[in-house]
Amino acid sequence: MKEKIKLEWRKLIEGADKKAIITILYMTVAIGLYFYFGIQDFFVKTFGAQFANAVDLQYYKYIYHNFMAFLFFFVLSIPVVKLLLKQKAEDVGLVFKEKKMSIAIMLIALLIVPIMSLSAAIDPEMAAMYPLGGAKIFSGAGFFILYYVSYMAYYFGWEYLFRGMSLNIIGNKYGFALAIAITTMISSLIHSSIAGFGKPFAETFSAIFGGILLGFIAYKSKSIYPTFVIHLLLGFSLDMLIRIL
Repeated sequence: MKEKIKLEWRKLIEGADKKAIITILYMTVAIGLYFYFGIQDFFVKTFGAQFANAVDLQYYKYIYHNFMAFLFFFVLSIPVVKLLLKQKAEDVGLVFKEKKMSIAIMLIALLIVPIMSLSAAIDPEMAAMYPLGGAKIFSGAGFFILYYVSYMAYYFGWEYLFRGMSLNIIGNKYGFALAIAITTMISSLIHSSIAGFGKPFAETFSAIFGGILLGFIAYKSKSIYPTFVIHLLLGFSLDMLIRIL
């Protein structure tokens, strides 16, 4: 029986790329751990009783949520990438390549992204949800800075997992069109209510278009930094526009 199982296993993985398999499994584990131990609901269940003020709880649960994405999506991947996958920083999008193209993309994004955010900011569902951290973000400079530093950590972890590690390792073996499709599917589902967040309809379906576009940008620029800037700017400008409007 043991030998038969081994034979069937060898047939199963014959022709498959071990690095891509490890990457997809890591992505599955990282997202699973994040949704059990990294999101705001876990923080509320674990630490919520310590907060008498709902405004404080709203703020700190998203600080936790943001930094945990950085932990699960980026930090925990480091030994996997270095020891199991044996990849260098440039192999997973962590080197600033195609500098002229990347700088041009980021400059264009500074002009276009706030306009895109404006259309989202006037959506009643989006306006009711964002900024996620609530009113405390704007109650002092320290709270504002801490929140948006955590925002940067969140988007860096997100872009690394989807447009860095996963896109490049899967794409190098099976083609970047398939890699973009896979990462877009997963990231879009996380944006939906399937993940328990109850995200607005417009955001979920915008994430499909955004996943394809950002995946293509990451593929062409060979780096996560342009997509990180775009994603961060999108979130930040949305928060600011909703606050102003």
